[in-house]
Amino acid sequence: MIPEIEPKLPVRCRRYGVGKEIGGAVYVHRRYASVFGDAAFTAASHLQPAFEYAVVKYRPDTGAITFVECPGFDSEPEPAIGRTCLVRTDGSILLRQARVDPYIYHHKWLFVTADYDGFNVDVSHRRSAQWMRLSDIDYSRIGRQCYWMTNIVPRIGQTAASMAEPTSTTKAATAKNAPSTTTP
Repeated sequence: MIPEIEPKLPVRCRRYGVGKEIGGAVYVHRRYASVFGDAAFTAASHLQPAFEYAVVKYRPDTGAITFVECPGFDSEPEPAIGRTCLVRTDGSILLRQARVDPYIYHHKWLFVTADYDGFNVDVSHRRSAQWMRLSDIDYSRIGRQCYWMTNIVPRIGQTAASMAEPTSTTKAATAKNAPSTTTP
């Protein structure tokens, strides 16, 4: 019998010690936005008070910061993206509405440190390994919720409700790599 090979999972952003790197941008949970420095606080000051964001996206090449509504971040294995608010370095803002078939975040455990207490980081990590073992994944389409829920989730054998846990039972992050957790 051939032993099962573990999939090569992505790693947290090395520059900041937390975050998911995609297409030149780094995504973190709002609790870790301070890793982006004063730019995150300055950008957040341009938001309307009622804008409830969970994720902060930073583009080092432009300095732009996008705040992302993601109400299911702590409760859904692959949370859907809601409205976004892009704040450019000149203070100009672009507000985008949520899509009918929203994009989703995979590997949400990358957005936080190992000791994050909003969801079970170990369960999220295992979920990534589960779906990455699947064959015939159309990576060009898995970012959309409808395709994901129809074509991937049934093959994982888990539902959003069974994967969500209210608290983390993970080991603490090392002090060396744990970023400041001040929220802008």
